[in-house]
Amino acid sequence: MRKFEKEFTEQNLFNIKKLFYDKLAMDEPPTLTRSDTSFYPPVLYPSAPSAHTKKSMNKRKRYRKAIYIPVTAALSLCLVTGAAASVGIIDLSAVLHFLGADRIGILQPVHQVSEDQGIRMEVIGAIRDGDTTEIYVSLSDLTGHRIDDTLDVYDYRVTGGNANNAQIIHYDDANQTAIVRFLIQGKVSKNRITVQINTLMSGASRQDGYNVQVDWEQLLQEKQNNNYDIVDQDRISGLGGTTDIQLDTDPIPVLHQDVTNIPVEGIDWMHISNIGFVNGKLHIQINPDNEIGEYNHGYFYFTDEQGLKLDIPQYSISYGHYMKDGVGYGGDYEEFVYDLSAVDDLDKLRLQGSFTSISEVIQGNWKTTFNLSQNALSKTGNIQLDVNGGLQANVTLSSVGVTLTSEALSKIRLKDLHIEVHLKDGTELSGASGFLQLDQDLIKWISPTTIPVNDVSYLLLNGEKVTLQDN
Repeated sequence: MRKFEKEFTEQNLFNIKKLFYDKLAMDEPPTLTRSDTSFYPPVLYPSAPSAHTKKSMNKRKRYRKAIYIPVTAALSLCLVTGAAASVGIIDLSAVLHFLGADRIGILQPVHQVSEDQGIRMEVIGAIRDGDTTEIYVSLSDLTGHRIDDTLDVYDYRVTGGNANNAQIIHYDDANQTAIVRFLIQGKVSKNRITVQINTLMSGASRQDGYNVQVDWEQLLQEKQNNNYDIVDQDRISGLGGTTDIQLDTDPIPVLHQDVTNIPVEGIDWMHISNIGFVNGKLHIQINPDNEIGEYNHGYFYFTDEQGLKLDIPQYSISYGHYMKDGVGYGGDYEEFVYDLSAVDDLDKLRLQGSFTSISEVIQGNWKTTFNLSQNALSKTGNIQLDVNGGLQANVTLSSVGVTLTSEALSKIRLKDLHIEVHLKDGTELSGASGFLQLDQDLIKWISPTTIPVNDVSYLLLNGEKVTLQDN
């Protein structure tokens, strides 16, 4: 009999049992499938719980119920064991070792692979918990060094849900492999999930403090000259920041295009194509290069004479269109709008920029489809997020984390949110980070450890108690 070098783990046993029971259930395809081929946000999963959490966890005793398997079934299980070893069933505890054992325990192994352009994409494991789908994918370069810790999954699709996020949460420098977590929020109607990636980017470098030389004296003299255009709704491809503009009804003023050509020292993929005041607000229009400029990004900000960054309300709008290889694209112009009405000495402002430049853009077609059953265990509640009662939010707790939904969540700053999950035995899970703005009306907090939903007593969000009910 062949001797295997790798240590036999509990995860192996889990996979083997799953194959066995899937083999008995012939009425539907198995959830575990195999293929014939195959800094920005912080890492959210610490390798070990805090001392307080560990102490509380040790108070719980777990009892294992004996499972009796008939002799014939045991023989079948032995056969499945050999088959599982021969096809290389993925060991989640080895690949996702940076996650906690509790998180790995709720994931369903997937092991689906797609290769293109010398890049290997493997869906490792996933979970559907309530209305949240969490998928872990590894990406590695088989031919070069294009995958690094700056990897950005730029263009991707995951079936189901109405909001999504993809972020690198771990990078293995020795194997040049990045682990990306896809987070999909919203109801999924079918158990079949498809993950598709079209564009990857790497080699990103971000730098603040780019100085922008503008003639403030001339700008202030021309402040009352309101020469602008109203951009058509069908030319707008993006709107972000703090603004009360309603795209469907409000006119959107923008500067005339390509009036100036002001370079930003150190940035060669774009220039300031116009700058001036419209209705009392400063507009800065840039015209990025259509090739690499469509991937690079950044923004402008203001400092005082001492170099202190000022908090000035602003929003941005992307508009325009261009043709590339016979295909029309939108958003070749971007305009940043700043409300300087609260600034007393405009002539003392200093304009600077913060920009991220990409060195590698990889386009291809990486696509896999797999079965993923749902664990719908969750609890719900509601909370008043401001003292005036004007912002009510619905709260949903699952083993993955907490979801907030409301019509005005875009006005909430993620860094101002703090959450505590209180369990019935006195254990407390907390986090001031891990919040993601998945949509204008949807914020998700990813727990650093898997939440035992049935053991949760209540939540504290910014000090406000949230009473929970079974969903």
